This record gives sequence, structure tokens and C-alpha cells, in this order.
Amino acid sequence: MVYRKKSSFRIITALVTLIIFVCGKYASAIPRSLPVMKVGVGEAVITPPNPIGHAMAGYNRGTTTSTGIHDNLYARSIVVEGADGVSIVMMTVAVVNIFEPLMDKIRAGVEKQTGIPFKNVAISSTHTHSGPVIGNADSSYGQFFISRCIESAVQAWKSRVPGKIGFGSTEIFGLAMNDRSMNHGGMTADPQAGVIKIEDSRGKLMGVFFNYGCHPSTLDLHNLLFSEDWPFYSIKEIKGRIGTKVVVGFFQSAQGDAKVGYQAELSAVGANMNGVRTFEYAEKKGRIMTDAVLRLLPSIKTAGNLEVRATYDHFNFPRRTTYPYTHAEALLWQKEATVKLAEKEKLLGITIGPRMLDTYKVDLWLANQAVTKSMLIESNPHPAPISMPMQAIRLGNTVFVTFPSEVFTEIAVTVKKQSPYKNTFILGVAGDFGGYLPTADEYLEQGYAVNGSPFAPECEQVMIKASHELIKRVSAVNK
Repeated sequence: MVYRKKSSFRIITALVTLIIFVCGKYASAIPRSLPVMKVGVGEAVITPPNPIGHAMAGYNRGTTTSTGIHDNLYARSIVVEGADGVSIVMMTVAVVNIFEPLMDKIRAGVEKQTGIPFKNVAISSTHTHSGPVIGNADSSYGQFFISRCIESAVQAWKSRVPGKIGFGSTEIFGLAMNDRSMNHGGMTADPQAGVIKIEDSRGKLMGVFFNYGCHPSTLDLHNLLFSEDWPFYSIKEIKGRIGTKVVVGFFQSAQGDAKVGYQAELSAVGANMNGVRTFEYAEKKGRIMTDAVLRLLPSIKTAGNLEVRATYDHFNFPRRTTYPYTHAEALLWQKEATVKLAEKEKLLGITIGPRMLDTYKVDLWLANQAVTKSMLIESNPHPAPISMPMQAIRLGNTVFVTFPSEVFTEIAVTVKKQSPYKNTFILGVAGDFGGYLPTADEYLEQGYAVNGSPFAPECEQVMIKASHELIKRVSAVNK
């Protein structure tokens, strides 16, 4: 009897020792804390089903239309569901912009199919200048477009699993240039690139998204193939390195004055850029982002217990009531510029070269713009403000604020610096589209982006104050 008790004791002791050894050896493979939130990613092709002959957006191409597809355009979505059931969608769509009625249709469709509230669905355009004209919500392509955008979010919702998300940032130089200050070096005011890393509970990579302020406008108005431009190459190479099943996407930031190295005025007249506005050059630009993302990605720590909060509202942005030229002055400028260009065109290759001729083309283009804008302002001296939607999404200690229209990068920098959150990112071209929204100082510099803007100089402060009001709201919830 005594022998049996001792034998049983020895067996139990050996088993306990073995369990302790195995648990200790493989403890690193067991998650210390299981995620209490769920994450999902999804994507859907939005390229027009009948691309040949479809109108392209991004430049004034006249009557020319698409001749085909270089690479497919996508809607890509992230879904994050908090432990308390609060869920958000962050969607990026490879088009120039989406007007609010279409965005509302997408939000409503996502809410109907997933239950995620309308106000918790943020939609940002990449602003590719090689995308399609969408048309209204009742058009054939408009209906297709809306359904595919919704599908990307539904995929993300259905694929959600217990998981983790993390955020990091770095600085990138050489990709974006400030086209408003080309003569003074052209450095962008906001070189920050944000990276979003999404994993399942075991640490398997599900999605990688990068956020950066720069026009996808490497290709000019002579390109007639649909393309995501430089982000296509970034996404393609990142997927090639981390796995083709990982959803990779680009969220535009504030980009009003950030281009890939070309002045907007020269782009508007289709100036010859000595053969650099090509897919080959777009690939070189894309690799700059690829390298930065892949360097940063391993160091980004993810968490599965972040609080999820969102808010949505409309803000009034005053329209401009003054203009640098009267309508009469603009008409005179237009007349003189037309005559001057005709004279110089006769001298091309004799006493002037094509780059010099481009300056006269730009002068007429700006005169035509001034004629249109001055007439609008003089005919409506007391315009109503422009009401535009904005949102804020907070995931733990990281905040995203949506910017409607094409906001200058300096405004984004101010919002980030004044934010109480170190990780503050902007989702650009993410509301109704009113054109460029410059800083107040830039109105003194004039030029294409400023003279074409419908906004008053006061809008800079409206944007900054609205952003911080939204950040305050998502910070105050449940605190």
C-alpha cells in the first residue's frame, strides 16, 4: 500500500514537471493576452467594366477618352470592431474624388449590410489623375462604382477576426514636392508617412496601409490608360515582399500643394516634361514609398485592446468674396494673352523653344480661369458658405481626421502639431469636393490653385478648428 502511494506520487510529480517544462519552453508561442477587438480587410475592383471610351478625370482632356487599363483601380477597406461593439470603416478609393451624394450612398449601403453606423464610415479618395469620371448615382457606372465600394467594406466586415492593429510613421523625401514653391526648392511641408499594420490574433499579417500627402499625378493628361499611378507600384512591390494575400492600400493625406515634381500650371496645359511623365517614372516614385514602408513595418507594435470611437459632422466654410482681378481686367488679360500666344506660336523653333512657349500657354490658361472666377464672384457678392462633412476616428491613442477637398499640406501640419495625440493622421480628399483649400498666406502668392479656389482665406482656421473639435469629441467619449 505504501509502495503504491509513493509510486503514484512520483508519477504525478513527473507529469507536473513535464507540463512546467513544456509550458516554459513554448510560452512565447502562446499569446499573453487574447485580442478583445476584431479587425478585417477587404478590396474590390472599381475599374469601369467597359474601359475603352470611358471618360477620364483628373485633367481637362477635352473629348479624348480612355483607351484601356494599365492597372486596375480598387476600393480597399479596413474594419475595426471594439470590445464594446463600436465599429468603424476606413475606406480608400482610387478615384480623383467622390462627391458627397455618392459618398452618402456608399455609407448607407455599408450600414445596411453590416450595421456599422453611417457616421462611422470614412471614405478617402486617392486622387489618382488617371481615374474615371464616375457620373451620378443613377448612371450605369455610378451604380457599379457604389456597389463595389460597399463590397470592399462588406468583405472587410465578413472577414473580421480577433486581431490587432498598430501604427507607425516615418519621413519621406523625394516623393512629394511642393509645386507652389518649385523656384525655392520645392520641399514638401509635410514629409510624414503613416503606416497601419493589421494582424490576426496569432500575429499573421492581414493588411498594410500607408498614408501620405502627394498627388498620384506622375502621368499627365496625355495618358489615356486607367491607373492608380505611383501608388500602384508601391502596393505591387510591398505585396511581392510580404505576401500577395495581404491587402495593401494607400490613404491620401492633405495634398493640395504636394505633387510628384510638376507645377500644376504646366500640367494644366499639357507641357512636355522631357519624357519623365511615364509609367517608368511612376515606378521610381513608387519605390520610394515601398522602401520606407518595408523599413518601418517590422518595428510597428500592434495591440488588440484599443478603444474605438468615431464622430461625424458638417462645418461651414466661407466662400471668397474678393478676387485679384475685376471681370473687366480679366477679360483684357485674356484678350492680350490670346494675341501674344498666337504671335509666339509662329516663332516656335525659330527664336523660342517649347518650354518658353509653355509660359505663354500658361498665361492664357490663367487668364481664362480669371475670367470665369471673377464673373462668378461679381455676380454673387454675398455667397452662402460651403457645408462639408468631416470625421474623426480614434483607435486607442491614434487619431485620423478627414479633410474634404484638396487641403494644403501646411494646414495638416498645424493640425498634427496642435493635436493631443502623437499619432495624428489626415485622410485627404475625404468629403465633398470644392477644389483647393489653401493657407491664408498663399492668397498673396496667387497662381492656379489659389485663384481657382472658391474658399475664403479664413477657411484655413475653420479647417484647423473643426479638426480639433472633432478630435476633442472622440477623446471625451466615455471619459
